[in-house]
Amino acid sequence: MAREYTEDDLVYGESWGLVHRGFLADSEIERMKALRDKVMGKHGKAGTTLKPIGRVIIDGEWYDARLKDGYLDIGTPIVVIGIDIGYVLVNEDLKREEDNS
Repeated sequence: MAREYTEDDLVYGESWGLVHRGFLADSEIERMKALRDKVMGKHGKAGTTLKPIGRVIIDGEWYDARLKDGYLDIGTPIVVIGIDIGYVLVNEDLKREEDNS
């Protein structure tokens, strides 16, 4: 069963409790929200290996990214599921991978 994410999960991931307690400045939180609004739900590909941290390409731009867990090879289709302290949170985009089969 897929997890339902709240807006706070999507902006701050699992670190929301720490961030909310003041570990980041308001300007940094706003930067993360702007990043979320720019890339949330978009599709791209792994620009480097993600094990689980690496870089992804979305609309021709490079972003630092993190998987929840696991490993992805370069070129694997990804979808953005949120932002966590500056990282774009991604999952493998299984639908796109099936479409390319």
